[in-house]
Amino acid sequence: MINLDRRALLAGLGAAALSQPAWATPRPGLAVPGVPAAPAEHVGMSAARLKAIDAMMNDFIARKKIPGAVTAIARHNRLVQFQAYGQSDPSAGVAMRLDSTFPMMSSTKPVTAVALLQQIDAGRVRLDDPISKFIPELKTFRGVVKAGVAPPAWGSDYTDDQLEPQMREITIKDLATHTSGLNAFPRREPGETLGEAVPRFSDLVLAFQPGSRWGYSPLTGADVLARVVEITSGQSYDLYLQDHIFDPVGMTDTTYVPMDEQRSRQAKLFKPGGEGWVPMGFAGFNGEPSPYKPGGFGLISTARDYLLFQTMLLNEGAIHGRRILSREAVALMHSNLIGNLYSGFDGDEQGLGFGVLVQIVLDSAKAVKLPRANGAYGWQGAFGTMTWTDPALDVAATLMMSFPDADVQREFQLAVRSAVVD
Repeated sequence: MINLDRRALLAGLGAAALSQPAWATPRPGLAVPGVPAAPAEHVGMSAARLKAIDAMMNDFIARKKIPGAVTAIARHNRLVQFQAYGQSDPSAGVAMRLDSTFPMMSSTKPVTAVALLQQIDAGRVRLDDPISKFIPELKTFRGVVKAGVAPPAWGSDYTDDQLEPQMREITIKDLATHTSGLNAFPRREPGETLGEAVPRFSDLVLAFQPGSRWGYSPLTGADVLARVVEITSGQSYDLYLQDHIFDPVGMTDTTYVPMDEQRSRQAKLFKPGGEGWVPMGFAGFNGEPSPYKPGGFGLISTARDYLLFQTMLLNEGAIHGRRILSREAVALMHSNLIGNLYSGFDGDEQGLGFGVLVQIVLDSAKAVKLPRANGAYGWQGAFGTMTWTDPALDVAATLMMSFPDADVQREFQLAVRSAVVD
């Protein structure tokens, strides 16, 4: 017999014919139609290679690489793998669940990309618009760091003689591709909104001249884009995401401020320590209520929700019979917009490009740190979340972890790609 909770799951995402232990059964009402289950062989994937992911993930857990994880894989709009591993709270012995929630950190950014692209679809924003068109205070910043000047320990603590004038305005494209130079960590006042905080970013310095190179903006650039969406849509950013992305896509567990029930399912943040795991204790990244709803981080979500999100992108902007983005906007999202400026975080990677808040594989033979097919695109979060869409293989995949480990991420990507046999 299939219990009611499990039947609800099968009605929407399905369980890919995987046997789940009792602790992995999601709560009632989790299911949303859109990615029904199918046997792996029906969509050109190897069931044996998908099953091998179980052994791989359990081995990583046994070796204390991660405390736990949730994985989900879909091909041709059919779910072929959905599994929870290990523990969400190793200190209390709480097992990971399929519907465990995770702090998404920078995995928030692709959602902001979709919100921005919706404004482009509506004709309210263009990539070449200067941001001063929407936020006049950001026409110029304090200055640009001169070449050869070492960055200070925090923010914009430069002396005037270390700066040079800004050569041109920052554009929407600069912010969307991390080529703006606006990389400094802003100081925000408690209780501020995007509308109150973002104009004061003009006090920051730019790490380089806009458009001259790639430099990751973890907490600033996408927040400015979120404020642009607020201005052009007339809604607060969190309400905009709810109305235009989360509700139509079916992302029922994605939010800035989780309810108590969602918080009770959250995978806790741990790091290796002693013989096991010790709490990380990152205050401010666990969905605490705040009027500031950033575009670059802050969402709490699940593997299921982000699989739906990636599937929407795989379907060129449509899901559940509704169009979220135009095909042209999705194509723009994963077009390389910055030539050869992007070579990874460490500057030593090849075969990659950058679109609207996502990295793209241009040459899989050279992109050794991102083992996906040509054209695959996505992003990841600081605590271990990783999601991507692979148009060439027609695959969407999510890996949710609450501790980052590059080996786990790489091996999972390789396993997904190798499981495609037709």
